[in-house]
Amino acid sequence: MRVLVICDRYPFPLHNGQNLRIFHYVRQLRARHQFDLLCYGDGDVPPEAAELFDQIVSYPRPVDNDESLRGRLARTFVAKRIIPASEPFRQELQRRLSGGRYDLLWMSGWDTVVNIPLPCPVPFLADIVDEGVLENWREVRIRTGFSPRVQAARRLLQHWLVERHYFRRADSCLVVADRDAEMFRRVCPGTPTVAIPNGVDEQLFQPLGTPEDEATLVFEGSMEFEPNVDAANYLVREILPLVHRQIPGARVVLVGRDPSPEVKNLQGKHVDVTGFVDDVRPYLDRATVFVCPMRKGAGIKNKVLQAWSMGKAVVATPTAAGGLAVRDEENIVIRDTPAALAAAIVELLRDPARRALIGAAARETILSAYTWVRCAEQLEKLMSDMISARKQRDKVSA
Repeated sequence: MRVLVICDRYPFPLHNGQNLRIFHYVRQLRARHQFDLLCYGDGDVPPEAAELFDQIVSYPRPVDNDESLRGRLARTFVAKRIIPASEPFRQELQRRLSGGRYDLLWMSGWDTVVNIPLPCPVPFLADIVDEGVLENWREVRIRTGFSPRVQAARRLLQHWLVERHYFRRADSCLVVADRDAEMFRRVCPGTPTVAIPNGVDEQLFQPLGTPEDEATLVFEGSMEFEPNVDAANYLVREILPLVHRQIPGARVVLVGRDPSPEVKNLQGKHVDVTGFVDDVRPYLDRATVFVCPMRKGAGIKNKVLQAWSMGKAVVATPTAAGGLAVRDEENIVIRDTPAALAAAIVELLRDPARRALIGAAARETILSAYTWVRCAEQLEKLMSDMISARKQRDKVSA
């Protein structure tokens, strides 16, 4: 296959789920297929990305500077204005797609979809990763106060409009979890939709053998990302005090880049905020328990996959565990209230044998279901099926 990948950034460093998907999928499949990249990007191409693609072409990210009332309203209610388009990007994409050199267009993320000619002359795979309507619906439900809920509702409307206008014309849409696929099918019921989870590098993320820190709870992620900010606050302000009633020395380590002021303010006697770290694995390895108390967001949580791969016992909310092959009390512990989460954490802190059993089952789950090799095989089959379906459709209509 000859595949043109388009996205809104260079797929490196591996700080988010979209970059992880592109990087690892292309790395697994490039020996059998050709991949070119057309993306937004400033500065030099990261060498790690350059090694993956035969060609890379990038353009600056476009910006809509119309701050008039009419412009702001258009960015809320007009699908074609919600995401700014890039005319140079659009022209380069059109030139490449009309030349007959590609068998498939793989778009990862959202921000380049406005540049795609529709109908697309080659099979169009819209890899939207996380379902935006689902993510913002949860945001609306959890927000308090009139203004925050209005803003969340505005983002919900924007995502619905974009999905309806652009993604319903895709040959297939790809998400990371079944619940995301279910929501997408409600928005675009006629579009074939497939869920393929993210994987994890099981050789990189494996137990390092360092001793666990005593009574240490670790949560990891980009600490400017609102769902992670909410989870960090939830853990420190609502769950940790309940843990302290039985284990006064318990501490939380919040690991992740760009902590927001709200997260920085959590720093204290029993809370460490690390900021950016070169390698999260030592923090995961030393954790007594990995806690993922997320109440917002969509998709699956790469942080849980990484903790599982490190053989850690994980306590999580249903939102954090959604889309994963979870077996409560076997490879994870799932609870839904501060009291229940705290009780589960205390039980695990006091029972190293149970922690070890759950961690071993978690590691086995990764090896059986979430390696990048396994996930890439599913993507490869989807792409091949899409190309065959388009050829058959063109033959019928000819």
